[in-house]
Amino acid sequence: MDDIMIFHRLKQILVADFAKDEALVTPKATLRGTLMMDSLDLVDLMFFLQREFQFDARLEELRDVKSLDALVDFIGDHVEPARAAVG
Repeated sequence: MDDIMIFHRLKQILVADFAKDEALVTPKATLRGTLMMDSLDLVDLMFFLQREFQFDARLEELRDVKSLDALVDFIGDHVEPARAAVG
């Protein structure tokens, strides 16, 4: 799964499940700043990401992720090893 596909699905989640304005959901958008997500939103987001992309990660790992660009990298880093372990 490439970064474009990950970002597209992430954007769908943020717009549909978190009611974020589609125009604000850009690669450079920040989770806490631009998208105004609080700590409970981040817990929910991690749940949605784990379910959608089928990976396991601890919430603490998400702490240093600030932008959607960084979140796409985070997801990609967790999805690829999980798929390699299965296949």
